[in-house]
Amino acid sequence: MTHVVRLAASRAARAFFEVDPPPGRHMEEAYPILLPPICLNRYYIAEGVQIYSQDTWYRVTRGEGRKLLSTYLESALDYYIHQTGADDHAIREAACASIAECAAKLDSSLLLPYLSKLLKALFACFGDDSWPARDAACTALGTLISCFPEATKQCGYPDLMIEQFLHNLSDSILSIRDGAAYSIARILQAADDPMLAEVYAKYIKEKLAEVSNQPVESQSSDSSRLQSIGSGVSYVTSLSDTEAHDQRHTNQTMYSCCSLGPKIKRGGRDDDVYQRSGEHWELADGAIRLVGNLAEFASKYFADSMVDDILQATSRTHYRHYPYLLETACRIIPQLLNGLEKARFKRHLDNLLVIMAASVDSQLPLAVSSAEESLSLVALRIGPNVLRGRVENHIDSKVSRTLIRSLPPSE
Repeated sequence: MTHVVRLAASRAARAFFEVDPPPGRHMEEAYPILLPPICLNRYYIAEGVQIYSQDTWYRVTRGEGRKLLSTYLESALDYYIHQTGADDHAIREAACASIAECAAKLDSSLLLPYLSKLLKALFACFGDDSWPARDAACTALGTLISCFPEATKQCGYPDLMIEQFLHNLSDSILSIRDGAAYSIARILQAADDPMLAEVYAKYIKEKLAEVSNQPVESQSSDSSRLQSIGSGVSYVTSLSDTEAHDQRHTNQTMYSCCSLGPKIKRGGRDDDVYQRSGEHWELADGAIRLVGNLAEFASKYFADSMVDDILQATSRTHYRHYPYLLETACRIIPQLLNGLEKARFKRHLDNLLVIMAASVDSQLPLAVSSAEESLSLVALRIGPNVLRGRVENHIDSKVSRTLIRSLPPSE
C-alpha cells in the first residue's frame, strides 16, 4: 500500500467514526478492527499519514487511547506482529515502533502473555535488509527485554540476544549504533547480569583498541560532513571524466521519496546486499556510545578504565574520519556528567579536556560544536572558575591554548 492509498484509507477510517452506526450495531464493534491500523499509522514514515492518523487517534479515543489499547490489546498486537512481515519496509518499521510503544506505556502484566510472539517477530526484524526497520526492532526489543529480562530468557533467549545487539552496535549507520547502545544499557540495568555485562565490557575494550588497525582511507555513511567549512557551508568541487565516478558515490543504493531506507522487501542479511560492514573506527564509535549510555543508565557497569581507552582510541588520527570519533567522544560527556558522581567525573576531567581540545583542533564543525557544548555543561556542573583553573593548569600546554578561547566567562 503506497502512502497515498494509506492516507486515503486513513481518511475513510475517520469518516467511518464520524457517522452514527446502523440501528442495532455499536461503534465498539469496529474498535478491534480499525484502532490497530490507526495506531500504527501514527508511526508511518510519510508525514501526511502520520500527522493525520495522530489527529484521528485523538478524535476517536477522546483522550482514552491507552485504556482502549489495553482493552483491545490482543487484536492490536496480532495486527502489529502481522505487519512486521509486510513487504513495505516502512510498515515493518512502524509495526516495531508500535510494539515499542505498547511495552513503554502499558502495564507490563498485560504484555506478558504475548511476550514469546512479540520477541519472535522483533527478532526476525533484527535481520531486516532495511536499516530503519532494524533500528526500530532494536529499540523495541531494548524496551521489551528491559521490562521482562528473566521471562525473555525463559522464552529461549538466555543471552538476551547479545549477538544481535552487538551486530547493530557495529553497524555502519550511526543512528543504529546509537539505538543499540541505548538498548543495551537499559537491558543491562534491568537484567542485573554481571556475566552479560562482562561480554559487553570486553567488546568495548577490544573495539577501542582496534582503531589502530583502521586503514588510512576510511568510509562513513555521511562522508560529506568532512568537507564542511562552517555551519551550513560546504565545498563544492567540480570533477570530470573518471574523477567524477568515485566508487564511493557510484552505483549505490537509491531511496524512495518518503523513506529513509531503500524500498526493499523483507529479508535477512545473509548476503549483505544492502549493508556495508562497519569499519574499525565505526565499531569504536559504537563502543564509545555504549560507554556513555552505561554511565547514564547502568552506571554500576561503567568502569573508569573505559575513559582511558576512549582517550587512547581518539588519539589515533591517521585515518580520514578520525574527527567523527572525537565528536562522538564529546557527545557522551553530558552522559558522564548525568550518570557519574561529581567527584568521580572530575577524576576523568583531564583526559576529557584532551579529547575536547583535539575535537576543536580537528576543525570539523560538528566536532568543534560538540566540544564547546560539553565545555559549557561541565562549567555549569563544576563551576566556570574551577573549569578555567583545570584548563589553564593542564599538564599539556596545547590543551590550555586550544580550549582557553572556548571557555565560558568566569563568574
